[in-house]
Amino acid sequence: MAKVAKDLNPGVQKMSLGQQQSARGVPCLRCKGTCSGFEPHPWRKICKSCKCSQEDHCLSSDLEDDRKIGRLLMDSKYSTLTARVKGGDGIRIYKRNRMIMTNPIATGKDPTFDTITYEWAPPGVTQKLVCELCKGAAPADSPVVYSDRAGYDKQWHPACFVCVKCAEPLVDLIYFWKDNAPWCGRHYCESMRPRCSGCDEIIFSADYQRVEDLAWHRKHFVCEGCEQQLSGRAYIITKGQLLCPTCSKSRRS
Repeated sequence: MAKVAKDLNPGVQKMSLGQQQSARGVPCLRCKGTCSGFEPHPWRKICKSCKCSQEDHCLSSDLEDDRKIGRLLMDSKYSTLTARVKGGDGIRIYKRNRMIMTNPIATGKDPTFDTITYEWAPPGVTQKLVCELCKGAAPADSPVVYSDRAGYDKQWHPACFVCVKCAEPLVDLIYFWKDNAPWCGRHYCESMRPRCSGCDEIIFSADYQRVEDLAWHRKHFVCEGCEQQLSGRAYIITKGQLLCPTCSKSRRS
């Protein structure tokens, strides 16, 4: 069954996901040797050396994602989905894919596992099941995904349980429920608050800079080329990039 990412601790708004400082020097796959290695920007999610993204330096990892999710869940009613990191001074990590373990011998060896015995099934399970997204039939001998927020009259093929906004699979079945549809965390947050085009984080302050459909924290409304503050100054936005006139002219030449 899918998990609902709701009722999370208030510290989420203040939690900094930060840059991966330990990844300094990792080569860029896009620059192919011209980048001297990953150099984290103080607040942008890019490399200071080549301006390419973290993903272009292969910095994304399941372990880092599990730590972030663990921080989100640790003080919520879903804390049983996390495990304490040995020697981590109270840090908890998300137990990735633990919910699919069914072998009682395997689960018994790890005290961080919670085992559940299901003694009840939703009414109508003998009826023909139809996927909520593709409307295709779900064979009785195949797994389906139920969402307790949607009700047991709706189900999805595992591959069809995707974000209504980006159509990407909902990793580990973690979802947010809004407008009668499942959302990934990123787009659910964007439906509630604007996202800063500079640091790529959600803006919680009521005081921020907006230009057309783009938004920035006030302190992040700076030129992507020379980093000068552009509040009250001339600026040019090209393909989503915020530039001062000088840097814009330099890039066109």
